[in-house]
Amino acid sequence: MMRSVLAATVLVAMLLQVAVKADDDDYYEILGLGEERDDAAERDIKTSWRKLSKQYHPDLHGESTREHYQKIQRAYEVLGDRKKRKVYDMRGEEGLKQLQQQGAGQQQMDPFAQLFGFGGGQQGGANKGQNLNMLMLVTLEDMYNGAAHTVKFAKQKLCRACRGTGAATKGDMVTCPNCKGSGTEMQRIQLAPGFVQQVQQPCSHCGGKGKKIGKKCPTCSGNKVVKATMTLGVDIEQGTPENFDLVYDMEADQNPDQLPGDVIFTVSSTPHDFFQRKGDDLHITHKLSLKEALLGFDSTFKHLDDHEVELNSEQVTQHNTVQTLEGEGMPKHHVPSEKGKLFVKYHVELPNMITAQQRSKIEELFPR
Repeated sequence: MMRSVLAATVLVAMLLQVAVKADDDDYYEILGLGEERDDAAERDIKTSWRKLSKQYHPDLHGESTREHYQKIQRAYEVLGDRKKRKVYDMRGEEGLKQLQQQGAGQQQMDPFAQLFGFGGGQQGGANKGQNLNMLMLVTLEDMYNGAAHTVKFAKQKLCRACRGTGAATKGDMVTCPNCKGSGTEMQRIQLAPGFVQQVQQPCSHCGGKGKKIGKKCPTCSGNKVVKATMTLGVDIEQGTPENFDLVYDMEADQNPDQLPGDVIFTVSSTPHDFFQRKGDDLHITHKLSLKEALLGFDSTFKHLDDHEVELNSEQVTQHNTVQTLEGEGMPKHHVPSEKGKLFVKYHVELPNMITAQQRSKIEELFPR
């Protein structure tokens, strides 16, 4: 256990040293997304990459554009991959190099977890930040047809200026005077009179990092994190079940020594004026006049995607009769070409009062 903690400490210390190095290129700037780096969606990154690839392709514009073209491809290789983009946003180019080294050397463990100083299994859960759970209310039409939403929320992000170190510059990360940069210290524990054991543990002065902050980063005041507004594109698929969890990996608050937690949207529909959903099936109540109930009817109504559904009968319809329409329910999640059933419950409305003439005619039709 102690070895695992020490290994984690050493890796974190390495990352802190890595984080203060300046990146050669800003991949967001290369793709023309410097101002939108926090809000850039995957489709924005791909669109910009395609446009710039054509603009700087050496086969079209000569060898002078080759170097910039290669930078464009590298930028898209990173920003077009969610995991690499997350590492780049938090640790920069050096973080990507570390991720590649961890991936090559640790075949049986999650290299992304290794990058943050811990492995998989039971230890990993303790080093991941809290999830952010949010209820997302959508219309039943959204669940039937599918829809794209944009959600904004407040979150904590690593300070971009110092890459989460809290130091003004890399020179302001000074060697810890207590542990001399090792990140560890020895503690003496008396087991019994005359018996003392020395135990190596993370340095109590620097938290096992081997470095301490000299001059604080002016952007985050040495806090290593800043408040930000996050924008996520949330796609509601056809047939999304009620209370369905949409999980966005590692999009919750960022902390220097933890993997970010997940953002989890629990999708639920608001009550509908006409339809009621039960699983893949839909239920409606259709009102009939006494005349329609006795003589038959022919009517239509608009479904959730605006297609017309016809209801008709030439027979007597009893009050609370339920008709089943196959294939007129909700699309089945992940198989939207298949749909559930629509149950139509007929409600016969009787008049509040009748005239003497109407009573006489009814008695003629229905003698006692």
